[in-house]
Amino acid sequence: MSKQDPSSSKRVTITDVAKEANVSIAAVSRAMNPEGSSSPEMRSRILAVAERLGYKPNRLARGIKSQSSLIGILVTNFENPVYLAILSEFSAAIQRHNCHTLLINVNTEKSISEAVSLVMEYHVDALIVTSASLPPELVEACAQQNTPVAIFGRDGEDSGASVVTCDDVEIGRMAADHLIDHGYRRLAYVGASTKEQATLDRKRGFIEQLERRGLHSYGVGEGHRHSYDAGYEATCDLLTDVDIIPDGIFFFDDIMACGGMDAIRHEFSHRIPQEVGIVGVDDIRFASSKSYDLTTICQPFSEMVDKTVSLLFARIKRGILPPTRVIMPCHIIQRGSTESVD
Repeated sequence: MSKQDPSSSKRVTITDVAKEANVSIAAVSRAMNPEGSSSPEMRSRILAVAERLGYKPNRLARGIKSQSSLIGILVTNFENPVYLAILSEFSAAIQRHNCHTLLINVNTEKSISEAVSLVMEYHVDALIVTSASLPPELVEACAQQNTPVAIFGRDGEDSGASVVTCDDVEIGRMAADHLIDHGYRRLAYVGASTKEQATLDRKRGFIEQLERRGLHSYGVGEGHRHSYDAGYEATCDLLTDVDIIPDGIFFFDDIMACGGMDAIRHEFSHRIPQEVGIVGVDDIRFASSKSYDLTTICQPFSEMVDKTVSLLFARIKRGILPPTRVIMPCHIIQRGSTESVD
């Protein structure tokens, strides 16, 4: 491979060096650290590859020893405002343990590679993964450094990480029961066309509960992601393509529900909740506003944050501990987007 073009905007990462040298990421990390356990021959070969690629280790990271006092937080969804509040709570909780946060934004294959580099170079003491499953590359990187990992707000039984979440299947059931109990009968689900487990589980719980209670006909709308715009567009598609207009819709989360409610009002002139009842999930700040007044299923995020942080610091202080899976209870908050109808 030719030497990296200095004019190129692509930042060479530790993952690139490992791949080119045909060694593990951990081997590169040890070679870059003067105190690392790497043979002279291995160190020389890896450093030569790094120089040829133009790899520049971060100076701050190079000065970090085995304990960095950094907790990495991996985020994949900044379009949902609930995660801004969650990040603020995580930062405060982590600071109470005299540590600081390293925010890692992941939304592409390239950014996953860069996330692995950050974890390896900064030697984070622990990693928190929010709003997504744990990428296999990060599983390997954290395992090589014995870095404890916790998945927040999503399940991940097979990842080797601790999990603090709610039961997404149960969330779907709760939404179905609420709509049916309030007299809505032509029901639909709106989520994203992704294979994320939470999306699949909420949809499955909702549909299974509809069928269990005798409603075998339902609608499904899907957007490309979990966002306001996707909720708006998916709702437009749903209401345009079906012969019978749903009178109750369960949205994967509140931000999609907000988009859907605006589509229902402005594109179709339907009244909420008289003609269409709406249920979301998360209880974001907009949910309680006069504009939306959204019935929502509330996850206990503050308690979930505290539990996640306490689990991670227990593993940091006590060394090897088996991963823990904690399922927290949810509750529904009824507002003006649903009412009893006959």
